[in-house]
Amino acid sequence: MGKIILTGDRPTGKLHVGHYVGSLRRRVELQNSGEFDKIYIMIADAQALTDNADNPEKVRQNIIEVALDYLSCGLDPEKSTIFIQSQIPELCELSFYYMNLVTVSRLQRNPTVKSEIQMRNFEASIPVGFFTYPISQAADITAFKATTVPVGEDQMPMIEQTQEIVHKFNTVYGEALVQPKIMLPENDSCRRLPGIDGKAKMSKSLGNGIDPLEVIDKYGADALRFFLATGNTPGNDMRYSDKRVEACANFANKLWNASRYVHMNIDDHDVKNELPKTLTTEDKWIVSTLNTVAKEVNENLEKFELGIAVQKIYEFIWDCYCDWYIELVKTRLSSDSEDAQNARQVLLYVLDQILRLLHPFMPYITEEIWQTIPHEGETVMLAKYPEYNAELDYPEASDEMKKIMDAIRAIRNRRAEMNVPPSRKAKVYVATKFADTFKDGTQFIQKLASASEVEVAESFEIEGAVNIVTADAKIYIPMDELVDREKELARLNKELEQVKKRLAQSEGKLNNQGFVAKAPEAVIEKVKGQAAKEREQIALIEAAIAALK
Repeated sequence: MGKIILTGDRPTGKLHVGHYVGSLRRRVELQNSGEFDKIYIMIADAQALTDNADNPEKVRQNIIEVALDYLSCGLDPEKSTIFIQSQIPELCELSFYYMNLVTVSRLQRNPTVKSEIQMRNFEASIPVGFFTYPISQAADITAFKATTVPVGEDQMPMIEQTQEIVHKFNTVYGEALVQPKIMLPENDSCRRLPGIDGKAKMSKSLGNGIDPLEVIDKYGADALRFFLATGNTPGNDMRYSDKRVEACANFANKLWNASRYVHMNIDDHDVKNELPKTLTTEDKWIVSTLNTVAKEVNENLEKFELGIAVQKIYEFIWDCYCDWYIELVKTRLSSDSEDAQNARQVLLYVLDQILRLLHPFMPYITEEIWQTIPHEGETVMLAKYPEYNAELDYPEASDEMKKIMDAIRAIRNRRAEMNVPPSRKAKVYVATKFADTFKDGTQFIQKLASASEVEVAESFEIEGAVNIVTADAKIYIPMDELVDREKELARLNKELEQVKKRLAQSEGKLNNQGFVAKAPEAVIEKVKGQAAKEREQIALIEAAIAALK
């Protein structure tokens, strides 16, 4: 006897990403493997009626949708036989015979039946057809003498029940039926995706699946691809999130705007897509960081750690290139000097390398941008993928730049804590043993940390100043230059009074025995969380008031 596969789907809606991940991709692989003599793929319209009996037209219309989905994902009618269940009436007849071989109590113990009934809210009124779903499935499998049935873990109990029916039938009527074997996905990452509503899996009939075409229309194919790559951790389920796809679209928009900024600065200049001979500290930092990212990404891709690789590319583009380097070189770009031309070359070179790194994950936007910048070759797809180059490693310059960036970040954070607007300038004193580094970074501190001027020395004695400490420097900012003491004290005292009132309300609820006894646990935990945040807020405000006094 040959090797035969039977599998299929109920036409209760369009197939979705979760279905492709869970089964369709594997079916195409099995079809093209040449290991099986016959492959049958059934569109189970009769079984679909078990929970759609009041809407048969929905099932009828979705038969075409499912058939088209089969063809679009790579199932070939010349290699796989695709058929409609209701067109083979013998299946219903066989189901009738099998009903006499299964007890009601055995059906009730079937874990899949129990979970499906719970998901579809059938506890109060279970359709008989749905209750006998495992029997109908056994008829489908045995009628085609299937030797192998590819399923996910959630369907294992159904096939185990089929094996029981086959054993009992053969015991009563003789060896007539083939005992099917279960084929599970080879690894966890190929199993079903959880539903977007928190249910165990995506399901067409539950309506908790995703139509990729709708997502692409809304956010773009690149955003969906990037989301799937960033959530790709082997062995873990991936929960779909519309907000995360939107965040990926925002990332694409960030890259697009960065490329527009580069064009604004290179279009009227003859800029070569190569590194200049002379690099400043910030140039060496971005080039060296890019070099390190290229090395790590290649290592991750070799290990198929796609999610980790994508995250590193994302962080480099968003944090290093867009948020830091572009801001660092803006002053240089405003002139027509050789230094400005060098900055343009570095901007262009790094953008080109970014597009190459990102292309496997976001092919459309990277190709679109790459075609607009100076380049060699027909497509970024064929451009050399970035690799580690020891000549582009600048550890000392990178370390110096990180010291300056840490100081700028610390100053910004403290100003934000004190609600000081960026427009209010203040003198910054930097006490450090790395005087040369911070003197070279004075222009960056002035521009990015709202400093009116910067003074660097080994130590300072300044009374009534805000103290900010980093690993490499102690920074002082005169308090009077940052805030109006009286106005800030009045504002903080008013805010402290308001937070104390909210805390009193939260604690009043928690001390109310009636509330604690009757309120749901989730509500009680929420109030406890609010109270904890309010206590933290009070401590921060009181510390700020003490600092001003």
